[in-house]
Amino acid sequence: MVSWAWKLDEKLMGVFFLFLLATSAGCLSTLYSIRESDLGRGYFQMNALIILGLLGLAVTMFWLHPFAPFEGAVTPGAISLHAAFVGAFLYYAFVWRRRWSGGRWAVTLSLAGSVGALLLAGVALIREVAPLPHRTLLLVATLIASALLLGWSLITMLLGHWYLVAPRLAFRHLTLFCWVLLALVLVRGLTVGSSLIFASTVNDLLDPHPLRILTGFAGQGMFFWFRILWGLAIPLLLAVMSLNCAIRKSNQSATGILYVLVVGTFIGEITALYVTLSVGVPI
Repeated sequence: MVSWAWKLDEKLMGVFFLFLLATSAGCLSTLYSIRESDLGRGYFQMNALIILGLLGLAVTMFWLHPFAPFEGAVTPGAISLHAAFVGAFLYYAFVWRRRWSGGRWAVTLSLAGSVGALLLAGVALIREVAPLPHRTLLLVATLIASALLLGWSLITMLLGHWYLVAPRLAFRHLTLFCWVLLALVLVRGLTVGSSLIFASTVNDLLDPHPLRILTGFAGQGMFFWFRILWGLAIPLLLAVMSLNCAIRKSNQSATGILYVLVVGTFIGEITALYVTLSVGVPI
């Protein structure tokens, strides 16, 4: 019983750790999209604090919880994690002082560290339960697409709120973010579809078979189909609706829709990470 509880706890810690890194990396990727002069210091301070909080939790997990995504404190993964945190802290300091050029290189440092830590942790934590061709390539594509979707969904929703603070802000920013968000939902669907296609090419006589263990209700099917509904189908519909509202310059309606989209995306990606860590098939 203790061993089973420990394995479950370790898996959940892995899901939470990867979620923190993915969301941080995705949020950082949005900071290149808008000129600082268009939104002012407050918007970027808000983003910096969110990213700093996410990475701070990841660093705290690394040091205080008996959970080892990286083999030791002086490894590429651990160095990447701490570089991401330092970069985020420097970015907040640069934003506070309105040193925008310095903030750009700090964002780049933090983004590179976050992506590096995410990929290295993903490779270390996700085990081969069932055979799957091109597992590492599929895993890298899945983690990057997941990070972008998580970050852009959250920041797009916060940008919609910012129009209450800056009502004269040009709607082209929200429209652009909604277009990118719609594209990312589609890309995320393609990564899931790619994993299913490669899983279907595995010999049917092999057991456990990656496709059966993933989609069958005797395996992880309940979580998988829940993930497809909440993490892909519903966000796709909501992304189209929010884009339509942004084009019509109805930011309050768009923001309300984006609230639900963020919830669906978070639920979907957390479930996807759980299934991926359980069966070793990136979805």
